[in-house]
Amino acid sequence: MKRLLIAAFLPLLLSQSVAIAQTAPQNPAEPERQAVSQPEIEVNQQLPIVPLKGTDQIQLRVVNCNWVVDCLLANLFLPASTRLNQIELRLDNPALVPTKILNSAVSVQGALTYYPLPDRALSIPPGEIALPAQTITSVPLTLGRSAMPPEQYVGAIYLTQANQSNRLILPINMSVRCGPFLPLMFLLLGVILGQLFKYMQEQGGPQAQVRKKVYQLENDIREAHPGDRRILRSMVQDARKLVYRQQLEAADTQVTLIQSRLGVLKQLRAIEDQLYEKQKRSESVERDTFGQIQTARDLIAQGQDDKATSTVAEILETASARGRGGAADDSEAMEVALRGAAIKLDQSARNAITNVEKTEALTPIEQLQQLLVSVSGLSDQVRAEATFWFVRPLLYLVLLTSLTLAGLNTLYIEKGETFGARPMSDYLTLLLWGLSADVASRSLSGLQGQKE
Repeated sequence: MKRLLIAAFLPLLLSQSVAIAQTAPQNPAEPERQAVSQPEIEVNQQLPIVPLKGTDQIQLRVVNCNWVVDCLLANLFLPASTRLNQIELRLDNPALVPTKILNSAVSVQGALTYYPLPDRALSIPPGEIALPAQTITSVPLTLGRSAMPPEQYVGAIYLTQANQSNRLILPINMSVRCGPFLPLMFLLLGVILGQLFKYMQEQGGPQAQVRKKVYQLENDIREAHPGDRRILRSMVQDARKLVYRQQLEAADTQVTLIQSRLGVLKQLRAIEDQLYEKQKRSESVERDTFGQIQTARDLIAQGQDDKATSTVAEILETASARGRGGAADDSEAMEVALRGAAIKLDQSARNAITNVEKTEALTPIEQLQQLLVSVSGLSDQVRAEATFWFVRPLLYLVLLTSLTLAGLNTLYIEKGETFGARPMSDYLTLLLWGLSADVASRSLSGLQGQKE
């Protein structure tokens, strides 16, 4: 019976012993192993670094100037922020333990031309960057502005932090403009071209028309007799000077007068040739006629048109007398031609005298100027020289400079953040702005004035 009881309770006792062994306290060395593994849990839970305001989204407006004059003008016209060569990325490590940035990458591309910036354009120091615990650290971002063509660039900076699976992304929005030298030159060229167009419309066109008449007159004189050319050459030079001085009405009158004189000289030369032909045919010729012809030439050369007209009238009377005497020649036709030339010469001479009188008459503005000069006590010579050599050039340069700077400020400084990215459109806009600057160009043209 005892054997049966032992055999029944023995398996039960063994199972209880196994259960007690499993629920017994662990080995005293186990807490030490847990304490050793605890720092690994804290490292794995490292907080991510935090970019400060201004670093979380990088906004840049820079200028690409490559040589001395261009950079000097950039220093003069543009703010200092456009000439930065380096900025600081400020990163905060809020954790109680230090961390580090394992590597970095910059990826930026143009929004207009899709031009990718090279590594030297935007660069962060290579290698690992240590970030102490609970400290704000500055990481330099170097800007290679010379390697940035004018464009609007967008992209980001990617930073890989130790013990972090997600990278830190810093967006970049950056605009780059070209240096101000070329825009300034194109704008100045446009302003000058605009002045030339206005000058041609107001003064250059009429001056060119009168100059054309002078050229035509010179061509007619080249075909005349050498003796007649010598008489009229100095007169044409005087007419050309009047054109250069913008005295267009006087020059036009002078050209008409010279044309009349040329016509009279040609007719006198034709009468003289006819008289020589008569002498060759042994016909009677009055010797006084040759003297009258030469006298008429001398009077024309001296500009005494009234006396020349009287001498031509005497020659006409002699030719009429020969015609009534029944001379068988074409003296009547020659008389009519010479009389018409003499009438034109007389009319041209009277118009020239009237024009001179009109020119010499003082205008109300000139009378007012003389009154002001008399009141101020300045002499005419001082006033004229000061106005010509100082006042007019100074005011012209000031207005020209102001107009150029106004266009540069409007199209390049204020609205030209990416100026040069589209060269054809940008520079053509400057030229057209200079050509269409009407308000200031009227003042500029008024200062140039006509020299009358």
